[in-house]
Amino acid sequence: MRHLTNAVFLSRNRKARREAQLRRLSSMRAAKERKRLARVPQEPEPKRARWYPLEFAVRDKRTGEVAWHDLVSVRHAETALRLLLQAETKP
Repeated sequence: MRHLTNAVFLSRNRKARREAQLRRLSSMRAAKERKRLARVPQEPEPKRARWYPLEFAVRDKRTGEVAWHDLVSVRHAETALRLLLQAETKP
């Protein structure tokens, strides 16, 4: 088998055979992409928005302005109120 590795017929038209193989691979990739696009819907379904059953409000007594927020968790409410109080106390 060793004598076949240096055979003349293996090196003939090497560039042309390589280009033909690359064309075949390219057409196979294109066909695969066309099949994938046909199978998968073009636009993704919209994600559902999270819904929280409870909400809390903060009212400014000076202006009467009311802001409602979803009650995600007690920790979230605490953080929101702490930030509001910090903003009020700073000049």
